[in-house]
Amino acid sequence: MDFVEALKERMDEIASACTACGKCFTACPMTEPVGIASAEPTGVLHGMIDLLRGGEGTDEAVRWGAACSSSGLCVEACDYGVDPRMLVRLANYARLQRIGGAAVKSNAMKSFRAMAKTVRIVSRLQLPKAEIDRLQPATGVRVMTSTPDVALYTGCNIHKTPHILVLCLDVLERIGVTYQVIGGTSACCGVNQFRAGDGETSGRAGLSTLTQIQAIGAQRKVSWCPSCQSQFDEIIIPNYEKMTQDTSFHLQPFYEYLEERLELLRPHFKKTVNKTVALNERPGLPGVTRAVKNILQAIPGIKLVELDVPRVGLMVNYLTVTPKFKDQLREKEFRAAADAGVTTLATVFHACHRELCHYEKDVSFEIINVMEIIGESMGLHAEDIYKRIKMMDDINHMIDGCRELIAEHNLDIDEARDILLADQLAAKPLQGEFMEQEEHS
Repeated sequence: MDFVEALKERMDEIASACTACGKCFTACPMTEPVGIASAEPTGVLHGMIDLLRGGEGTDEAVRWGAACSSSGLCVEACDYGVDPRMLVRLANYARLQRIGGAAVKSNAMKSFRAMAKTVRIVSRLQLPKAEIDRLQPATGVRVMTSTPDVALYTGCNIHKTPHILVLCLDVLERIGVTYQVIGGTSACCGVNQFRAGDGETSGRAGLSTLTQIQAIGAQRKVSWCPSCQSQFDEIIIPNYEKMTQDTSFHLQPFYEYLEERLELLRPHFKKTVNKTVALNERPGLPGVTRAVKNILQAIPGIKLVELDVPRVGLMVNYLTVTPKFKDQLREKEFRAAADAGVTTLATVFHACHRELCHYEKDVSFEIINVMEIIGESMGLHAEDIYKRIKMMDDINHMIDGCRELIAEHNLDIDEARDILLADQLAAKPLQGEFMEQEEHS
């Protein structure tokens, strides 16, 4: 059995197991933003089942599948042991397979190459070669003379905000954990290809990376990226198990790994960090949210504040299909954080950090990553160069600030300019209502 055959078998199994009760549809936070909240839930689920079986589905089913933000709120709603998030992902994959034809592989390759190019350039606009090699060794692993405690799988896009990864490695070293890093575009989870409907290439990439992680020989296999974690948990590992009958491979989210070692961390929380912190929470991996809160509560001086705001998506970039909804959620969160008097809005994941950090100049609180708080208490620091660059208002200032690294890495300056400009254009200003409220507070 190959990967695509395993996918097909799983789609058939899920289609047969789903009763189309519609509870998952009712629990989904994306139905209203995409205009299908009034649809009959059972009818939508019958449409999803039809998609899984190679049919056209229904308009509402198609729109629901395309809008999935992987919040995971549907999972708890199911009484029948079906993973609705996986159902929706597989149904959308089946739709793309059916309508894409020969263009599927081309679209998947374009998506991956665009991502890889951006990761390569943005990371090199921030760090010299020696530091790049530490975070993403050219061989795919950090060479060690003995088996490490941890194989740390970073994924690709964290390299756009490398200070977060630097702090992850520094924290592991501080508590005496040995590791080998594997990640970057040479160790792809296959999520971009899968989203484009190319199961064959997605499987080849994900299974290759799984093999690379296994080859390190570490007992614990830890991942940073929630997109990669979801892709492995829902797509790669289940298919791998079908193909090999090997059920031993498991990836654990980084924050959950740290939470298990909280007693090792505590003695290193030597500095009091006087911050009132609200988390930029995402519900897709609830164990990560629990772990982050437990770790932060162990840091002297930290006061955690719960914001009464919607929690949607695996990361904020999963809401790109509904830009207005994404903007509204961000401004609700900023307003709630300001009203609560927080000093700090802490992002958990890298994509959320990329999209939010530059707004720090417009709000009454700092926007930093959780790893920066952990690092501060442990006496560790890594500059957030990404935020510094993104907060610049002028593209020429950005280029001037990166000119030495552009030369060191032999980057094309016009290509670097284009990528920085595109990234800066994504940094939309806050809406007037919030700004007026801030100016008068």
